[in-house]
Amino acid sequence: MYRGIGLTVLFLFVSMISFVSVPALAADEQYPHIYALGTMTNTDSDRNVESTSNGWQLGFGFPLTQRLYIEGLYFDNIFETGDNNGSDFYQAGGGVDLQYGFGDREQFTPFILAGIGGAENDVIPDSLDENSFYWNVGVGFVGRIFNLQWLRYRGEARYFQDDYLDGRTDIRFGLGLEVALGTFQQIKEVVVEKVVYTQVQPKDSDGDHVVDQYDECPNTLPGVRVDGRGCVIEQQIINIANITFETGSAQLTQVGENTLMSSVSFLKSQRNVNVEIAGHTDSVGSDSLNLNLSQQRAMAVKRFLSVNGIESDRLVARGYGESSPLASNDTPTGRATNRRVEFRLTTR
Repeated sequence: MYRGIGLTVLFLFVSMISFVSVPALAADEQYPHIYALGTMTNTDSDRNVESTSNGWQLGFGFPLTQRLYIEGLYFDNIFETGDNNGSDFYQAGGGVDLQYGFGDREQFTPFILAGIGGAENDVIPDSLDENSFYWNVGVGFVGRIFNLQWLRYRGEARYFQDDYLDGRTDIRFGLGLEVALGTFQQIKEVVVEKVVYTQVQPKDSDGDHVVDQYDECPNTLPGVRVDGRGCVIEQQIINIANITFETGSAQLTQVGENTLMSSVSFLKSQRNVNVEIAGHTDSVGSDSLNLNLSQQRAMAVKRFLSVNGIESDRLVARGYGESSPLASNDTPTGRATNRRVEFRLTTR
């Protein structure tokens, strides 16, 4: 009789738990489970049966928090008397435990438990069975098998106090399997990557503060003032850095020629611009020598620009010698500053 009642209690427990809201579980990533154990019981000597008995136990567990579970269980034991006259002692029952685990049940996880329930004690065949209340406490462990998400091993030991007659105390051991429910249909959280919007600045290739989209005169040289269309405005003087010559000569170096190629691109896109190429020297040497050298160097620049496609009628070469220093000629740094080529731009 009580076997049927125990199974009914377990069924009702599972049915009731099934209606509990599951979304909260997904957040903790814990799921209900079922388990089946083979059991061995060290029996109380007052039962007058053999010292050990065998049985089995089924259960269903449901997570209340990430580590706390409530479990319903059904068990069935046979306490053998050693007689052959069919007088073995049968016990069946069901109960409810609270279980607390020290881990996530994926790796090896110890747990403790405590619970209450009822049992049917069938001592004498064909006679009235006796029902009793019990409580138990225990320890156990659980963990994943072979890295399978759904299958776990489980073992436990329980101190079982039964109020049958004047009270009986058994120690029950169990070993078996636990199956996690819901892991096959686990709904994983959809992680939406945060979209970072980066403002793309309009491109201004020549750095004249007019974006390429609206720049009608591209390839502007550094330092040149332009209007809203990117074209040269007013009369202005710019110092063309890195136009270098062989020592004491008007022969352009390779570095000087490479520098002038950007000037070629600039003048080709700014066809309304005329250029006076102004050569300057420091004060080392005679005035006449410096004036002549500056003129020759200005002419060398003009020839280079003309050879590379700039109309000669837009170019004027003029040497100023040492007459227009930008810095003192008393220091090496100042003299280096004064040795320069300038473009004096005018529009037509």
